[in-house]
Amino acid sequence: MLFTWFMLTGLILLFAPQELTGKFQLAFVHIFRWPLSMGGSVALTARTQQLAGGASQPGERQYRNYIANLQQTLDEQRRKFEKLYGLDNTFVWEGADFALADVITATTDGSRNELTIACRKTDGLTKGQYVLGDESVIGIVSEVFPQIAKADVKLVTDSTSWIPVEVAGLKNILKGNGDYTARIEWLKNAVKVGEDVFALKKAGLLDAPIIVGTVSRCERNTQNASLWDVTVEPACDIQKLEDVAVIIIRPPK
Repeated sequence: MLFTWFMLTGLILLFAPQELTGKFQLAFVHIFRWPLSMGGSVALTARTQQLAGGASQPGERQYRNYIANLQQTLDEQRRKFEKLYGLDNTFVWEGADFALADVITATTDGSRNELTIACRKTDGLTKGQYVLGDESVIGIVSEVFPQIAKADVKLVTDSTSWIPVEVAGLKNILKGNGDYTARIEWLKNAVKVGEDVFALKKAGLLDAPIIVGTVSRCERNTQNASLWDVTVEPACDIQKLEDVAVIIIRPPK
């Protein structure tokens, strides 16, 4: 009898008008919405806990970290190789070798601005050679220690540093201020802020003018109002350098 009543109810619903069955469905959802939503929440919580538990396995995490560290090492070596390869294949650098070096320490003791670098090779390294950072001149080798493959670099911002430069067609001397800036004094003409400053060619040390910094300020000389003094900021952030390249000019054959 129960089966017969279910069959009759099903047939009635099957042939009933759509408007009536639609109202019946809405009423069913309204009555049982709380039990249905609670069941869905329980299932979702269980699934989330299961996924979280599976992702926290220590072996998998250690393996992922190892892969990330290995990829970072490969990227660093590729970057250094491309940097050296690019320097060697630039027309300006024909006839020059480059000794790549890692920056060990940066010294800023009062007016002293120096770097200590670890050289991969010390063959050909001597005092007075120009040093590049981000393809700009940052200083000059002041001391070489071949027995420990290290060297000291006097930065262009050191208070005892001076190198011949050119800015806006005017040749002069760039002197360090000791505070990671440098200056050019007694210029005949004013120059624009943002003007590039280039280290001049020097036989046996630098075959072509290379950028060393940019003008950050230009003001009249305090002793002679007809002349100008400019403040120069390095062309790269020297304090954040991790590696540099020492220029070694090969003698002509």
